[in-house]
This record gives sequence, C-alpha cells and structure tokens, in this order.
Amino acid sequence: MQAFIAGLLDLLFPPICVGCNDRLVQGETLICTVCFNGFPETDSHKLIDNVITHHFIGKASITYGFTLYRLRKKSHLEQALFAMKYKNQPKIGYILGQHYGNILDETPMINSINAIVAVPLHPKRFKERGYNQSDFFAKGLSDGLHIPLYEGCIERTRYTLSQTTKNKSERIINLQGAFKAKQPDLLIDKHILLVDDILTTGATLASCTHTLLAAGAEQVSIATIAIVES
Repeated sequence: MQAFIAGLLDLLFPPICVGCNDRLVQGETLICTVCFNGFPETDSHKLIDNVITHHFIGKASITYGFTLYRLRKKSHLEQALFAMKYKNQPKIGYILGQHYGNILDETPMINSINAIVAVPLHPKRFKERGYNQSDFFAKGLSDGLHIPLYEGCIERTRYTLSQTTKNKSERIINLQGAFKAKQPDLLIDKHILLVDDILTTGATLASCTHTLLAAGAEQVSIATIAIVES
C-alpha cells in the first residue's frame, strides 16, 4: 500500500530538478545529473593563490580560499541556490557540501584544518527562514572531509538589514561588530575553515574572519558554494 501511495504521489506530483525544472529520474535527489555535471566548477582547490584569496586581499587575513562554483545570473545554478535559500530546500546545501568535501579531500591544503565553522544567522533571521543554509553546507563538508563541525561557537549578535541592496562600503559598515565568539576556548590555536553559501562582496566572511582571529584562532580559511561572477 505504501508503495502504491508513493507511486501515485510521484505521478501526481513528480519530483523536479531545482535547477532546470525537468523531471528527476530514479536515483536523483533535488538536482538532476545533467545540471550537476553542468554547474561551472572552479579550480580553486588546486591553487594556493586563486580567485578567493585574491578577493580578500586587504579585507581579511585568510590562509586558503575555496569555492565550488562560479555563479552566473539566470543560470540553473542560480535557480538551485535560490531554492536552497528561499524555498525551504536546505538539503541542497548538504548535497553540495558532501560533493565539495569529496573534491577538497584530495588537496593537501585541507590537511592543516582542524574544524569547520558556518557563518551564523541572527536568531531573528533564523526564525524568519527556519534554517541556515550555510549550516547544511558546513555539515556536508564535515561529513565529506571527516573534519569536526563546531556548531554555535560564533554568533551573530546584531540584526542587520539585508545586504542585497547595499554597495560594498555599506555592507562593510552594516556588519561592523555583528559577530561574537561564544566558545573561544574551542578556537585557540586552531585552523578554522569558515563556510558560507555565496560570496558576493565578502563583507560577511571578512567580518567573521576578524572575529575568529581575535578570539584566538591561529588561521582562518574560507569555503563557499559559489562566487558571483562580475
């Protein structure tokens, strides 16, 4: 009976890809194979100096920088990440985190990293959305890399207005003093991999990096799902 009901639901409400809206086939979850293989990956995990490390010159002192994809406007990737962030599909973050974890596991740069920390949301924002997509990405990375995830060791102490309509300098001002280390003892002398979903100006990640280093972290590296193409 359960199989019959599942089959009927699949017929009436077929699962579709969050990227291209085509119907998923057996074995696919949320993202179809065509989209998954077509998302434009970067080679940042192969280069010590790359698009991420260059992005943070003069903004924050990071050791390594990694990003999985280049995000283009009106792309299937943009649609998938929009669903992850705003359409209650945070599992997309976990799937991409596991995938990236498997890729990063092959690079020696990852060997010195002690723990993973996700950029937090303010409790008010978390309540509005119901989840933090970066937590899911961080969990996927943690499982893929077998590196512990430090949950709750940094918090967002100030509710800030949306960054999407702000320019570069406004974003930096908007985030000054917005984060605080809750468990600094966990961070002392550690190399932390700080993760977020999408890198635009980098103001949020820079602010979090300053907070982690001030709390005693020895090094901070950064990983994101995607970087917005200029």
